[in-house]
Amino acid sequence: MELINQQVINDNKDIYAKIQKELLSAGTEILIATAWFTDDELYQIVAAKVKEGVRVEVIIADNQENERLDFDSLVAAGAAVFKIRNSGYGIMNQKFCVIDRRIALHGSYNWSVNAKKNNQESIISTNHQETINSLIENFNAIKTKIQEQPGEAGNGTVTNIPKTEKPKSFPTQVSANAGTEFEKVLDSMIAAEVGSFDRKFLREQGFDRAKANSGDHQVLHKAFDTVYSVFINNIDVIDDKKRRLQTKIEEHRVKTRDVLTKACELEIEYRERDASLNKANIESRQSNLETQIATSSKDIDEIRDNKVPMIENQNRELDQKIKKAELEFITPKIKWFELIPTCIFNAALLCYLFVFYSSAAYILLFSVADAKEAEAQNMPIAEAQIFNAHAISKAAEKGWVAVLFICLFVFIPLSFAMADRFIKNKLTTIALFWFGIIFLDGAVAYKVTESIYEVNYARGNFNLPWKTSMAFTDTNFYLVFVFGALGLLMFKFALKKLMQLFEDRNPDILAERNQLFIKQLIMEMGSNAEKITILKDEMCVLEKVVIEREAEVKQIQHELSNLPVTLNHELQKKRSQLISDLETIDKIASIYSIHIESDNLPISVDALKDRINVFLEGWNDYLYHEYAIPKATLKTAQAAEIALVWQNEKLQINKIDKRVKFHTHE
Repeated sequence: MELINQQVINDNKDIYAKIQKELLSAGTEILIATAWFTDDELYQIVAAKVKEGVRVEVIIADNQENERLDFDSLVAAGAAVFKIRNSGYGIMNQKFCVIDRRIALHGSYNWSVNAKKNNQESIISTNHQETINSLIENFNAIKTKIQEQPGEAGNGTVTNIPKTEKPKSFPTQVSANAGTEFEKVLDSMIAAEVGSFDRKFLREQGFDRAKANSGDHQVLHKAFDTVYSVFINNIDVIDDKKRRLQTKIEEHRVKTRDVLTKACELEIEYRERDASLNKANIESRQSNLETQIATSSKDIDEIRDNKVPMIENQNRELDQKIKKAELEFITPKIKWFELIPTCIFNAALLCYLFVFYSSAAYILLFSVADAKEAEAQNMPIAEAQIFNAHAISKAAEKGWVAVLFICLFVFIPLSFAMADRFIKNKLTTIALFWFGIIFLDGAVAYKVTESIYEVNYARGNFNLPWKTSMAFTDTNFYLVFVFGALGLLMFKFALKKLMQLFEDRNPDILAERNQLFIKQLIMEMGSNAEKITILKDEMCVLEKVVIEREAEVKQIQHELSNLPVTLNHELQKKRSQLISDLETIDKIASIYSIHIESDNLPISVDALKDRINVFLEGWNDYLYHEYAIPKATLKTAQAAEIALVWQNEKLQINKIDKRVKFHTHE
């Protein structure tokens, strides 16, 4: 036996906490029907559950207040939101929630900020399965009402998830079991006509009965029998009610047939448009694939007919050059127009350097001594200059060693200028050359300048004795430095050019260059061979792509040929289903009409269960009003258990009125 856990909650904070707790525990499904839904905290919990994969459906009133929350985002996340306006079906005033089909929360509490903070509210939390099933049926009935008349303004709107890649879906959906849904509506219609009752009065009766018996659950059996008797008496129908029911059944039959027919037509139209769009998409995909095939084939032809042959021709030309270079070895002709001027220039520069540095050597060695000797002999001292034209002849007067030294001195700066001919290290060569120019030539310039100054000082041209710093303000220093450095620099370039002319005719060097040339040609041929390999690999990839695309095109052509057959099969299935549903509707309407004529009205057992639940609500109101919460909860459970026992005993086919109908389809 199922243990019923039912609780009445009157405090707004406790109500909100209960709703929040049950929502957070939801694992599969949440069904919400509430006139106003403006509580953002509850909305965020519902949105989080949608993201977790919980199936969520919401029915709310289509009013300005419910625009405060972004229900479109909820729909985009995967929920279904139904909005119903206040005309057509009366005021939308439902307030219940079913979670995982295991617990229901229903009462006066709207999911609004005002209900949470200001109003006086109450709800019932129950796991009573019949109550849960009844609320789910009510939820589905509201959805059916919204969907039955999609074209009439004000009856209801359904917020759907837009799909850009599909045509807009038809607004109504044919029920999976049209007869069952039609039968449910007729049951609700009959229950409303012959089973209506004053809910407030019945709840007060439950309260008064509990009060009269101090909440003793032992008397509930007789109380439920009384409720049952009143229920059976209300089933009896007079003639005017029969006529009204007959008229309503016929009207609903016609309306349901129209809804089913229109829904079928809309779905057929939708499927035709969907098939047309699919065909266009498939044809577009086929066109794209054919374009890719043409492009890839063109690239293959370009590689095979142009790129590879062009590189192969280059390799053949390179091979001919290699063979020619291996067979032929020609010594280049003498370039007399370069050789003669270069030789003359080198000879002139060599003479210049010999004369210049021999003069400098004589000045820095003997000019001061000559001046002192002339002064000692009271002879006039000759004026000193940066160049002494009689340097060699005067050196000869001093002996052959002086001449030899002066001549050998010239080879010192020349050796620095020709360092690259003896040393292969480029950095060392550059360092030695600039050392010869800057330090050696600078030292010569300094000593020559000092000697000239000493001679002129001896002649009385200057009053101050020589100081080192005077060299950098004396014009003679810069003249000697520039004439020497410029001569060395020009001699270096001229000698290099002369050596180059002879090296160009050197057989060993020519052979080495020829081998290097052949090696470069072979490397270029290898690079071209790698390019050919890459191009052939690329061509293989493109050929594979072409084969795959051609296979896809064949598959697409097969799909296109099957589209009409598949569409016709689906449409025929829909039309057959419509015919079957219409026949079922007519049959059910006829059966109900016969029952009405024979005073054998079928009324849902849920109508009886609803009365029992309302009576129990009044009974539980007294318990929570009179006793402490723990005791009231215990007595509520006892009352629910008695109700379940009574239902199990009473709701047997042989013990209940034959007009009470059980939902055997569930």
